[in-house]
Amino acid sequence: MNVRILSRTKHIREDGWLSELVSTNYADEPFTCVHSYLVSITPGHTRANHYHEKKEEWLAPASGIIELLTEDIFSHVKEQYILDTNTKDYSLIYIPPFIAHTLKNTGTGEASVVVFSRTTEDLSDTIRFEVTS
Repeated sequence: MNVRILSRTKHIREDGWLSELVSTNYADEPFTCVHSYLVSITPGHTRANHYHEKKEEWLAPASGIIELLTEDIFSHVKEQYILDTNTKDYSLIYIPPFIAHTLKNTGTGEASVVVFSRTTEDLSDTIRFEVTS
């Protein structure tokens, strides 16, 4: 059989966990142009609270109800989105550079989102910025 199990590190924190899924960081990947990871959010907690100067991200809600708050760091225009996997419609959210974003689990169970980008994680391009409503 050609089935393989691809082992990934699960980074566990109080507010949830994160695990890379597909990334050029791993030699076992068949992809060369995408980096992705799964982010879990504990009920009532927030994740992200940052923006990127270079990195673009696509957010795909996987479970639960998540409030996404965004803020353009130059104009300070804020927007709010509800990502609810229980609705009949489904959307991905595109986050361009210089848009700060915060994800909050507003449901009662664990929520999760898959994040896709063209580049791997660069901590120097992750700038702390708390978006408040």
